[in-house]
Amino acid sequence: MKDNEALTKYIGALVDEISALNIKNVVISPGSRSTPISMLVNEHPKLKSYIAVDERGAAFFALGIAKSTKQPTVLICTSGTAAANYMPAISEAKESRIPLIVLTADRPHELRDIGAPQAMNQIGLYGSFVKKFIELALPEASEAMYGYARSSVNRLYRSCVTAPMGPVHMNVPLREPLVPNFTIDDIYSAGKRKNSAHTILTETLATISNETSNEFTKLFQSKRKGLLVCGPYVEEGALKKIKALGNLLDYPVLCDPLSNGRTINGNEDSNVIDTYDTFLRFEDIVDTLDSEVIVRFGAMPVSKTFSQYIQKQKDCELIVIDEGDLWRDPTLKTTQMISCDDIQFCNAILESYEKTSSHEIDWLNKWIKINEKTKNGLGQAEQFDELFEGKIVQVLAKNLLEESTLFVSNSMPIRDVDTFLHNQSKKLKIACNRGVNGIDGTIATALGMAAAGENVTLLIGDLSFYHDLNSLVLSKLHNLDLRVILVNNDGGGIFSFLPQSKEEKHFEDLFGTPLGLEFEHATALFGGVHTKIQNWFDFEAELAKKNSGLHVIEIQTNRKENYDLHQKVWSIVKAEYEK
Repeated sequence: MKDNEALTKYIGALVDEISALNIKNVVISPGSRSTPISMLVNEHPKLKSYIAVDERGAAFFALGIAKSTKQPTVLICTSGTAAANYMPAISEAKESRIPLIVLTADRPHELRDIGAPQAMNQIGLYGSFVKKFIELALPEASEAMYGYARSSVNRLYRSCVTAPMGPVHMNVPLREPLVPNFTIDDIYSAGKRKNSAHTILTETLATISNETSNEFTKLFQSKRKGLLVCGPYVEEGALKKIKALGNLLDYPVLCDPLSNGRTINGNEDSNVIDTYDTFLRFEDIVDTLDSEVIVRFGAMPVSKTFSQYIQKQKDCELIVIDEGDLWRDPTLKTTQMISCDDIQFCNAILESYEKTSSHEIDWLNKWIKINEKTKNGLGQAEQFDELFEGKIVQVLAKNLLEESTLFVSNSMPIRDVDTFLHNQSKKLKIACNRGVNGIDGTIATALGMAAAGENVTLLIGDLSFYHDLNSLVLSKLHNLDLRVILVNNDGGGIFSFLPQSKEEKHFEDLFGTPLGLEFEHATALFGGVHTKIQNWFDFEAELAKKNSGLHVIEIQTNRKENYDLHQKVWSIVKAEYEK
């Protein structure tokens, strides 16, 4: 037997099976123990590998690629704390249903729990945050074991892509020597069957019976004060069906910005409601909007005022459509949880529902009227001369090119997008890491989407930018274009809107957390262009430029002034409603 033949063919079979499943993208965090996996991936003609040195950023970078392609991305790292640094992105992937396949190299069993260097317990490392865990056997030279390696990849893949999609983990123990032998013939053919993949996997969709669809038809015919809600992560095909269902039922369709319901032919849908986050904060308006039935698709919307609205509804049927087996109901108000594919549910109702002669649309018209008045009030923020964070969203919406992606950081940016991004005539994609709502990995995720071929603009605050500064190197290493709108209010702006802001003694140290950083130095370190803008004219001029690589546009705002301007906008909206 040639030197290291067992290792080479065994890992070669594993790597080739990844390609056979039509997985294209692999992110590698370099290290010694993962040598055979990384080298065989790098050598494989059908796999595209990206090198990302910092494991935390690498994992979010892979998440961004998977978020864009909607196909699994593979992550590879060495043993020890390298694997632990994947945890934040894996937890985000689990909650936002992003398919990741994580391969962690490990010490062989005889080197565990005896003080060997770079060794720790990696068995079940990610716990409940992965859908499936496999501890791979050590390499052996036999066709049976080569087939076992391929079958194990298939098992992981199926779990990864079966609804709800999510991350999976394979731990791969390896003995030295670790360098594969590339002189061996057909290093990727071991254990391969005639089929392209080792096992043919068939996808199925969750449906509802005719009896159930008829029951819902009767419910919707009897309850005219209904809402359809498009939360984050609704697929584009489903989105069109949900809007069609809203038109048939004459129900308002509340579209979270991350559903992309406002930016995929949004202006053509008269019953799409896009300002509910603003007008639902006014109790006198909420008191006139008692719903009888609410049907939610996707995750819970970003809007806190919508969650509060749900809590106030009495004798209301709250129905959640979810093809997976997870329980996405933070309100604890759901009366029916329907395990069904979104499109299948909509099609069932669209086929069975007929409008009656007594069908009336007063309820829909009320929501539309309130929405238009609110939009008129919010639109007045466009006249502000101050560098107001809400207006940044309005300017971006007007200046981004068709088919662009706006990736939004958590905390204030996503909330401003929820408030100030309305139905658009152009097609835009809005994305954010709203699984566990963290600020880590934001830059890396945006760059992952850029690596997948999207034209990405990142809207981010200074704390989130600092938190993921290391990931800017990915733009330089992989020649990725990324335009960053850096909103620098020197701290955590969102806390000015929370009760903590009244505790002046501790507020700045614990919540405001000003850093006082000059970010142009960081941009220069990673080979980017950095521009500080002073007014709205300069901002639009910068947006019109077509810079390649990393382009950071910094807008310095004031947290106190930003809070006051938000209050001013809401006062304007209230006055508009009272006319």
